[in-house]
Amino acid sequence: MKRFVVGVTGASGSLCARSLLRELARHPDVERVHLVLSRFSLQTLNVELGTKASDETDALPALLGSGAPLGDGARKIVLHRASDMAAPVSSGSYQADGMVVVPCSGGTLAAIATGNSTSLLHRAAEVTLKERRPLVLAFRESPLSMVHVDNMRRATRAGAIVFPLTPSFYNRPQGIDEIVEQFTARIFDLLRLPHALGVRWGTSR
Repeated sequence: MKRFVVGVTGASGSLCARSLLRELARHPDVERVHLVLSRFSLQTLNVELGTKASDETDALPALLGSGAPLGDGARKIVLHRASDMAAPVSSGSYQADGMVVVPCSGGTLAAIATGNSTSLLHRAAEVTLKERRPLVLAFRESPLSMVHVDNMRRATRAGAIVFPLTPSFYNRPQGIDEIVEQFTARIFDLLRLPHALGVRWGTSR
């Protein structure tokens, strides 16, 4: 059974965070998902998901959404405040199997690339790198400056996987949900989680 850390920042891309969390909660091989929201994430979540969350606790139901029931899967998700630097995921001794930051803002990318851990989200990413575990940064920014490019290079050299939230079209998506599902499918591939999401090149639904 696997454990993952998911960080959500204030960048645009709340639908991608929702999809990843829901599919991780459903996955039979996933035992626990540790969720960390940045202090800027709530405003973006409320705008993009049409919710009115006032704190992290309110944000969790918004992120899980009202789609297909998750059953006991929702219990797998443990919410941590970004200020809780004593949370289990702040230590390499806690056995997590990887981390995804989705969406990943430019500021969070910079903090991770330079080791400037001022929040639990940053610290959990730092731990993931030092323990040589998969760290997927679903970067959401456009256009790019050389600052972004340099930080992506630094993060990649440190061991992270920079995964820009750029849609694919070979799967001929019929709407936003299928575009988002394809992102989740590719992230699952990077986490080495078996799945039947999305469409692979050369196949059809």
